[in-house]
Amino acid sequence: MKKLLIAAVASVAFAPVLSASAQATTAPAAAPVVQAPHASVETDTAKAAHTKVIFIRRSGCTWIAKSSHNGAHTRKIQGSCEGHSWIYVQTTTGWKSGWRHGRFSAGVSMYERKGMGKVKYSWHKTRRNETARLIRH
Repeated sequence: MKKLLIAAVASVAFAPVLSASAQATTAPAAAPVVQAPHASVETDTAKAAHTKVIFIRRSGCTWIAKSSHNGAHTRKIQGSCEGHSWIYVQTTTGWKSGWRHGRFSAGVSMYERKGMGKVKYSWHKTRRNETARLIRH
């Protein structure tokens, strides 16, 4: 019985464990961590490459947030409430766009940034001081 248990333990692969301080330094600074409920991570890479769309509703207004490997965009499509369209992108090479915003729309195109990789994460929000919605690829 001991030999069986030792063999079972020896065959298990252990993932490295990062300390809390090391984990904090590997996360994107200033990037929110809330994932949009309809933007789940796909296990099939072909499906994950497609454009993902979420809608953000607040105070009678609606924004559409789109993200694909080629770019990401946030745009107000309905209502006259206050707030801008906000976008933040991180690519597969680690490049970060920083927060960008516009009165009605804001976007990042990877066609304009050759060699910067593809969109890996995009965060979308409707005003400066709110939690952003995450789309993962």
